[in-house]
Amino acid sequence: MSQQLGTILVAVDFGEASARALTLAGALAAATGARLRVLHAESIDAPPYFTQAQLDVLEGELQENRARATAFLRDFVRKHTAVPFEPVIESRTPSEAVLHASSGVDLVVMGTHGRRGPSHWWLGSVAERVLRETAVPLMVVHENVQVVAPSAFTKAMLLADGTTDTPRTTALTEIIAHACGGAVIRVQADEVPRARAGVGATWVAVPAPTPRTSRWLSQVGEPLVQGCSMPVMFVPEIEGGSRS
Repeated sequence: MSQQLGTILVAVDFGEASARALTLAGALAAATGARLRVLHAESIDAPPYFTQAQLDVLEGELQENRARATAFLRDFVRKHTAVPFEPVIESRTPSEAVLHASSGVDLVVMGTHGRRGPSHWWLGSVAERVLRETAVPLMVVHENVQVVAPSAFTKAMLLADGTTDTPRTTALTEIIAHACGGAVIRVQADEVPRARAGVGATWVAVPAPTPRTSRWLSQVGEPLVQGCSMPVMFVPEIEGGSRS
């Protein structure tokens, strides 16, 4: 982990959750001096029976849609942050777009609706899908979280369960906390609500083992994505990994 935050990627779908993520990412970029890259994914797959002429027409329409999407993206970003940014439009599914665009960045920020029940079962969560595969630190913010920067980062709670080494998590958490004038408190626990009650944290940093096991995802990662009441940053511990 470098001693600075160079580039932050934030994914948006123009909904309330992504507006929260954009505000958060903008605050982080302003505090740390990081470059801000804003991604929107628009995927339209041509049917296999399309002729070349139809593909040519579709390609023209895609170029027009891409230009409109870029203009809309710029307007959307300006409503939620004044930080300079680079717009990125990807012609992939949302999760594939995030994973592809995250190459070379230091942090990915995403919003989540945290829905459960049938809608979650059918649609799933893009944030959860990215969490399963990402090698880049991922910060998730729920659409109901009211982000007020820089107070959102005044006290970081680094949640350690004793089974995963945390060098990358510790380094990145300290970079962000110090840039925002905050502090880091290391908590040996596996439950955020109980740990937070005694700490008064405003955001959480969690080491994510590599590879992510189904047990870790179901007991730690996915519950935090779905329902945590403050921003959560998952940091893949590629160098340390899990202890045997």
